[in-house]
Amino acid sequence: DIDALLHNLNKRVAEVYDKCGFEADSSLNTLLMLANIEARLEENLSSIESMPQEEVEAAEKLKEKDRRKAMREEKISYQKKVQEDRIKKSIERSKAPVQKRTGKPVMFRAPPLVTRKRDKDVKEERNSDEEDLR
Repeated sequence: DIDALLHNLNKRVAEVYDKCGFEADSSLNTLLMLANIEARLEENLSSIESMPQEEVEAAEKLKEKDRRKAMREEKISYQKKVQEDRIKKSIERSKAPVQKRTGKPVMFRAPPLVTRKRDKDVKEERNSDEEDLR
């Protein structure tokens, strides 16, 4: 378990090492590769500090914009994939044979009967309302 984890970590460090512009060398262990990556990072950071501030900010803005655009595109593609999966499931459900219900159907409670007021009661109410208004 630990050996597999270390192997995966070594593989990831080797990928980063290769992307940093170093030549892949199998004789280097993980710690030496990390030390070389750190040294290159320090060099790049010091060179950024010596550059004009406006250019650095413009480059950072552009990279941030590209990153947001990539995230947005990834989100849209994920949503499209989810929607396609939903459509596939819906089509599969519609093509599946109809399952008939078995057993006694569920009976719901009947609504209570509406009692209507009698004409006498309505007339008495109107008279009492008229008297209240007077």
